[in-house]
Amino acid sequence: MISGALEGFTCIDVSGHVAGPYASSLLGDLGCEVIKIELPNGGDTHRGRNPKYEGYGPSFRALNRNKKSVTLNLREKKAREILLKLLETADIFLENFRPPTRKQLGLDFYVLEKLNPKLIHCSISGYGQSGPYRDKPGFDTIGQALSGMMSLVTDLDDPKVAGISFVDHSAGIFAAHGIMAALLARAKTNRGQFIDVSLLQVAIAFIESHVSDYLNGGEAVSRENFPKGRIYSLLDCDRKPFMVHLSGHNKAWEGLLRAGELDDQIGNPRFETRKQRTDHHNEIVKMLRAAFAKKKRDYWLPRLDTNEIPNAPINTIREVFDNPQIKHLGIPKQITHPKMGTSNLVGSPINLSGTPPKFFRPAPLLGENTAEVLAKIGYDAHAVKELRASGVV
Repeated sequence: MISGALEGFTCIDVSGHVAGPYASSLLGDLGCEVIKIELPNGGDTHRGRNPKYEGYGPSFRALNRNKKSVTLNLREKKAREILLKLLETADIFLENFRPPTRKQLGLDFYVLEKLNPKLIHCSISGYGQSGPYRDKPGFDTIGQALSGMMSLVTDLDDPKVAGISFVDHSAGIFAAHGIMAALLARAKTNRGQFIDVSLLQVAIAFIESHVSDYLNGGEAVSRENFPKGRIYSLLDCDRKPFMVHLSGHNKAWEGLLRAGELDDQIGNPRFETRKQRTDHHNEIVKMLRAAFAKKKRDYWLPRLDTNEIPNAPINTIREVFDNPQIKHLGIPKQITHPKMGTSNLVGSPINLSGTPPKFFRPAPLLGENTAEVLAKIGYDAHAVKELRASGVV
């Protein structure tokens, strides 16, 4: 029995920050050997996101579980030679260089495919491999802003970030998706291919169902019109927030009214159809908020459940892990590093019956596996010592 669906595959990951590391962590969860290449003296910039943890912060641990760390100063010719040796036998190469930087390093796909025709090369960039924005720096929030995504989650008169890296994490998922598709294709063609994933295109694809109305002659989705007639954000008497999301049929609407002790509104001709409820959405919100503000959230949620109305408290992060369903799912999970101790992580959300994702190894310390990995391609302890002394590793 294999230990993971991607057992036997190797990924050389030269990416940093969030999107690329998230992609390779998803591959690592499935048994792929992931070798993370980092600069000496600091490594992945995400290591330093929270100085409190001195290069081994919780976010870094989550994004870089199931990986080995090798330090290579790719500004040095010898370091690039070592990287090419690793790529000779690797299955996957993942990076997030801007296209000109990748070319300067001699790591373009047309070069690497001559070295290893079976190599799958995935590049995550801000805007793609061509076009007027190709060479501009890009981040998650810039992708959110440029794609229109941010307009759906903030007040344009007082814009604020959403507090979550939607685009970076989505790009990681799409990159992993593309890599696994390329692995399946390679099984038929015996050749690798180049995968181009950009934060901008990912952001637009992520909201495709939201913008399709606009693209096909309709009204653009906004924060104001998206919930109309079906989604209600409510507050209890202590101003604790909760959400209600109705399906389209009248049974759900009537159930909401019963749960909210608004039985007198059942049959109100002004709210009888979904279109009418959409047209009168603001009025309905005022009515519901007035009703649900009379008692505590703990009173309302069971009543909503009894009437089969989808509902949930709007939990803070502190409240999430007290939820019985979250506990039932085994979240958080623990993984222990021999020097750095135990970390609590969420892990993969994919539950495979035969080859489930696993924590094979904790996130590595900077350069933790340099000697081990380089030994496999012919560098003994003395050679590695010399490479360290010269600033190559």
